Amino acid sequence: MRKIVVGVGIVILGGVLTVSYQVSGGKSGLKQALARLLVKQELVPADFSGKSPNVEDQVIYVLGGAGDSLIGRFAKAAELYKQGPARKILIRSDDMLMEYRPSIGRNLSHNEWAREKLAAFGVKDEDIEFVVVEDMLLGTFSEARTLSTIVSQRGYGSLILVSSDYHTARVWYIFSKRLRREKVNLYIYPAREDHSGYVLLHEFVKFTFYRIFL
Repeated sequence: MRKIVVGVGIVILGGVLTVSYQVSGGKSGLKQALARLLVKQELVPADFSGKSPNVEDQVIYVLGGAGDSLIGRFAKAAELYKQGPARKILIRSDDMLMEYRPSIGRNLSHNEWAREKLAAFGVKDEDIEFVVVEDMLLGTFSEARTLSTIVSQRGYGSLILVSSDYHTARVWYIFSKRLRREKVNLYIYPAREDHSGYVLLHEFVKFTFYRIFL
């Protein structure tokens, strides 16, 4: 009961902060403070060599998101892929339709679009794998649950997460909780993204909600 009361209070607080932000036009100090709370970075050790025999034991997973956000995440994932800590990139599969392509007379599927974008960043097609995530009310938690199963079944030693910067603290918290029983090294890389204080406030509410109830 206490958690429910606190959770409701956090949601209300988030609403009040959001309204205050909109009325005041936003405060850069608040935005910077929220960014510090919401951005998490845990890097693969600097002495890691792409020639290590353990490279097949590591995999990159790109968190699902909207088109514009995904492009930034793909760029960061491709950068890591080229540096050598992992030779496979996992992406959340999606059945949504993306941009229309006159040359084929139809819209690209999300997965076709994602392959095209990653190829443009230098990722080989055979190194891209789409992961089907069972939809639940809490999307990021659903992804963590799916990846924990994959890690367990395949015996990966390291999971490298990539998401938008302001989303990384919540992702890290959820995946750490979900994978705490797995013998896997967890890393996370933030992809820089332009975002408003309004977006940060909403993310802060979501993150706090997870911290209370998960």
